[in-house]
Amino acid sequence: MEKNRFHERSLEIWNDIKDKEIIISEMTIYETLTVLRKLKQNDEMVNEVYEKLTEINVYEDVIYYDKALKDTLINNVGFFDNLSHIVMINNDIEEIASFDLDMFTDIKRIGQ
Repeated sequence: MEKNRFHERSLEIWNDIKDKEIIISEMTIYETLTVLRKLKQNDEMVNEVYEKLTEINVYEDVIYYDKALKDTLINNVGFFDNLSHIVMINNDIEEIASFDLDMFTDIKRIGQ
């Protein structure tokens, strides 16, 4: 399988942040697993990624779903990105490891 175009950069970012406090929201885990399925990854790979992601400090994000949906209906950003933004704002998180989310100027993307 051809490597994702962000694979090498992802590894570089991971090496920069792996010893820092890392936080992930539940929905980000689910979105990641969905993308892996779309990329036709096998069950073993999906389970391995799931195990690694759940070792990270996982933030419950369900309390922000309504706000994320409302924001999705009034801006051009998708639900998952709106949810990530709201989780970050409400928990004083200023940086994100992401290759999209450039819509939000109050969030710094790691490695940019």
